[in-house]
Amino acid sequence: MKTNVGVRSLSRGFATIALAAATILPAAVSAGSTCADIDKFYWIDERIATGGQPKPGELAALKKEGFRTIINLREPSEYDSAAEAAEARRLGLGYVSIPVRTADPKDEQVDTFLAAMKDPKIWPAFVHCGSGNRVAAFWMIHRVLVDGWEPGNAEQEARFVGLKSANLREFAYEYICRHSKAEPRSVPCANRSAGTD
Repeated sequence: MKTNVGVRSLSRGFATIALAAATILPAAVSAGSTCADIDKFYWIDERIATGGQPKPGELAALKKEGFRTIINLREPSEYDSAAEAAEARRLGLGYVSIPVRTADPKDEQVDTFLAAMKDPKIWPAFVHCGSGNRVAAFWMIHRVLVDGWEPGNAEQEARFVGLKSANLREFAYEYICRHSKAEPRSVPCANRSAGTD
């Protein structure tokens, strides 16, 4: 009898660990998804999936998957954003362009992103940049300021999604510090936060 109780307790422990991981890390694309070829494609939750740059033909796959909106954080000089916008609109997808320079993100760009994400009519939205780096930083901010996540958990998810630039990580923390309603010391600003770049 004690063995069964121990096994049940151990099973519950593993289930708790798995549940905790699921709340921090985004869900990878399902095996049957038509979006599987998009670099770093992840369903975060029912509102949003993130990823790198979709190829022209993959916009149709996003439409088929049920997405309503594409949010693009790339600068037009990086690739043919006009063609992407035209194809998205041809498919009946909403299209939001928020050009972000990796080396110089701006508060106004995050403000625009957060405002767009407030509108449930755009969901589900696919948010992309070139590699997931900018997307991850903006989503990290959303997780803390809108979803109420702890900054450390939000950063962990952001790293999984694609955050790799030290300056974007620092920008995300500084934006959170400037806009948080919590006590300043409860949100670790970049110059006080732990972790490696």
